[in-house]
This record gives sequence, structure tokens and C-alpha cells, in this order.
Amino acid sequence: MPVISVDLGDTLVAFTPRRYELIYEILKDHGYTFSLRKVYRAYVKVMAKHNFPDENGVNPFDVRDFLYELGIKPTDEKLIMEINGIKRGDEYFLLEDAEDFLEWAKSKGYKIVLVSNATPRAKKVVEELGLNKYFTQTIFSFEVGLVKPNPKIFSIVTSRVGIPIYHVGDIMEMDYAGAERSGLRGVLLNRFGFYDFGVKSLKDLTKD
Repeated sequence: MPVISVDLGDTLVAFTPRRYELIYEILKDHGYTFSLRKVYRAYVKVMAKHNFPDENGVNPFDVRDFLYELGIKPTDEKLIMEINGIKRGDEYFLLEDAEDFLEWAKSKGYKIVLVSNATPRAKKVVEELGLNKYFTQTIFSFEVGLVKPNPKIFSIVTSRVGIPIYHVGDIMEMDYAGAERSGLRGVLLNRFGFYDFGVKSLKDLTKD
């Protein structure tokens, strides 16, 4: 059976409020006028520099490095403390195109593997939203000690299930780049227009 791998956050499930959106609001409160796209790209660029997870099981995030990427001198301790104090979003919901995509993939006979940079909470989310029934394997960063864009996390997919036809995810610097570095085809889900290429919806992948 053919294999595809898929990301979780903002690919299948939305976790809100999004951390980068809260950072964007804090920066506005401090008088900075960066676009949300610029904040997002700096945010993911900093995290994508890491191939191994922090103590929570996800990509480390260095606020000073993030501010440097935006051209801000990382000397404002109040700003740094505010950003460091942001908590991860408590609310989550299944995105509207997710279940149709998973049902389509299942009907086509694909083995579906979830590959997610995630804390242990993600297992509960997947279970509560009834997604386990779609996945042949779930590979979480907190369990395997690797985070995308490390290509080794995709080697786990290959060794356990088979070589995926493609990996689909919403972060170019992690999902797309990680898949491509591992020799797989990356498919970028560009939901919010933060990139200049990619599909806009999972529905675009179900068209014959």
C-alpha cells in the first residue's frame, strides 16, 4: 500500500491562540509595525534551526534570536519577558478540510502516518478528535527525540511503514524542508499566504 505522511498543527488541527499571533500583538504594543507574515517567518526560522527537541518535546525557541531576525536589538528585557511568558493555546479544533482529506486518502488505500513536532498533549488531542482511526503510525517528536526539519524523523516513517509518496505540512522551514532533505517530496500547505508557493487547502490534494 502507498504511504503518505502528514503534519498535525495547522495542517489537520488548529491550536489557538497561536503563539506567533500573540507575539505579534505584543510587538505592536511595544510600537513595532511588522506584518504578521514577517513575524511568523522569523518565528519559524528560529525554531527550524534546531533538529532536536527541548524539554517539552518541541523545537526550542530563543526569543533573543527571534528579535535579532526581526532587526530588533535584544536588549529590551521587558519585551523578552513578555514573549517568554506566553503560554501555548488551550483551545483546538479540527480544520474544516482535514477529515475530508483523511477520508479521501483512506478510500484511495493510502497508509497515513502522522509526523508531528508536539508535546505529549498531542496524543490526547488526536484521540479526542477521533483521528487515530486514520493513522497507521503516529510519530511524535517528544517520543522519538527528533524534530522536523531533522530528516531522521522521516527515516523513522520509512523504516516502520515504507517510503511516503509525499509529506504534507504547513511550515516550509520544517515540513517541506525536512521532507526534501530526507529525499521525499514535500507538499507545502500554505493556508495563510505566508509563503509564495504551496497549496491553499487540503482539498487541492484530493483532486484527481
